[in-house]
Amino acid sequence: MLERARADDAVALHALFVSVLGEGRYFVTEPEEYTSTVDDQAARIATLSSSDRGALLVARLNRRVVGLVLVETGQLRRQRHVARLEILLEKESRGFGIGRLLMEAVITWATESPRITKLALTVFADNTRARALYEAMGFAVEGHRRGEYRERDGTLRDDLLMARRV
Repeated sequence: MLERARADDAVALHALFVSVLGEGRYFVTEPEEYTSTVDDQAARIATLSSSDRGALLVARLNRRVVGLVLVETGQLRRQRHVARLEILLEKESRGFGIGRLLMEAVITWATESPRITKLALTVFADNTRARALYEAMGFAVEGHRRGEYRERDGTLRDDLLMARRV
């Protein structure tokens, strides 16, 4: 089931962020750098619930939050037509089409918004599974930042800027 996040989802959302960031592979933020709290998640839910500038959608499996997609427009007038998205899915729920459902829901949200003309995201170039999903959903690479991020072992990773017109 997909729906907007509710106030009582704050604990589950915080746990999801901690879990996915703890994998240490898919996001720029390293686990120990994540400083958001349950209260911060509750505030984000409240803000996005009363705004037309973004949405926080959750995927539930047996009433448990297993994934989310966060989408927000820029705050400046010249950026408000672009909505940037971030998607997280717990490890055990990947590969079952839940990510695709979240992406479809956020595309629908953007399509119904009179202001949004573009959805954008960033992804590590070596995250082939995520890239395949984004490309299947109509996203195309708009930029390639080589060696943008350095891993603890010194390995450099490329970052891709991807977007889709709405």
